[in-house]
Amino acid sequence: MKFTDTLKGIGAAAVIALAAAAPAKAADDGPLLVVSGPLSWPFFAAVKKGFDDAAEAYGLDYQYIAVTDTANMTSDYPRLLQQAISRDPKMLLVGEFFPDGMDPLIREATADGIPVLIHNSGQTLWEDNGSIGFVGEDPYQMGYKAGQIQADAGVKKGLCFNQVPGNPTVEERCNGYVAAMEEAGAETIYQTIGTGDATNPQAMTQAIKGTLQANPDIDGIYTLNAVPAMSALRAVDEVGRKGEIMIGTADLSNEALMAIKNGDLAFAMDQQPYLQGYLSMLIANQYLNYGLHPIGHVKTGPLVIDASNVDKTLEVNKAHGGVRGAS
Repeated sequence: MKFTDTLKGIGAAAVIALAAAAPAKAADDGPLLVVSGPLSWPFFAAVKKGFDDAAEAYGLDYQYIAVTDTANMTSDYPRLLQQAISRDPKMLLVGEFFPDGMDPLIREATADGIPVLIHNSGQTLWEDNGSIGFVGEDPYQMGYKAGQIQADAGVKKGLCFNQVPGNPTVEERCNGYVAAMEEAGAETIYQTIGTGDATNPQAMTQAIKGTLQANPDIDGIYTLNAVPAMSALRAVDEVGRKGEIMIGTADLSNEALMAIKNGDLAFAMDQQPYLQGYLSMLIANQYLNYGLHPIGHVKTGPLVIDASNVDKTLEVNKAHGGVRGAS
């Protein structure tokens, strides 16, 4: 594997990783480009590992493009995508994280004949913008299942904490959570934090702590990533309510998995990020070579990780580091 190049005009806001293998059989000589999430997040390291493994298996060269600084993602990602499109790629595999800026560009790309496959985010948009399909979770069901689990456990007032406002996928998780809780007669609170603090555990701890202090009747928390899940655990401990509030999350980390094993975290909803990368690259291979692709949404989640299967997941992490999106 080789890592080369830097997109001009975006400075330190992006990194391009080139996975080298045998050249793909395609109709033109343009690059195969992936615009996806930051590799500083263990989740997207697993997505990229899926891309890498499939590229090696199917003999594809590709370039992975992502921000390195998460403070300005809403403006940086459209710039990254625009730069990628300007290179006239033979295919684009895109995580449509911020539709306001990215969807018009995807529409332009597909109108110009560039094939696009969406992964991870953009499940409600891919068909209208001309993409050939979508690979990823059903975010509404991710949240809905989490709400069902908490409501069935007796939670009466749940907090959904969103660390990436503006991303419709994570917002749909909260929508699903709220719907399931309300169907069960429970109340909910929706809380957000700026994307610049999306990887700042202390900022998230303080934000959740403040909400718990203002709403002492909260007895359930659902976070949308493993990092804020650990912040939620610390916030609950700091307000003296450990063991009284049921906490669940989306996505995995080894720390979160150990918290499930120890009984501090109730569950994690796994969207299987490795499969998002691997299956997207597999589909790209089939499309570039044969014009074939699945029709519609290829779902990779939700898969519930709880006390019943957490040991197996931890075993996989030891044997195959990074595949489960945990570190």
